[in-house]
Amino acid sequence: MKAKTIVGWTEKTFDKKLNAFLSNTSLEIIDVKFSSPIFFYSALILYK
Repeated sequence: MKAKTIVGWTEKTFDKKLNAFLSNTSLEIIDVKFSSPIFFYSALILYK
């Protein structure tokens, strides 16, 4: 199992980064944890 952290300062940049990573069809996504503190968006993706 591996982990990938994605961070974006705006919703638009965060969505682009997240969608780009998730578009890799060779990955088996296990879980996605999302967080939105005050100034940025972040996600932790667990995958195989």
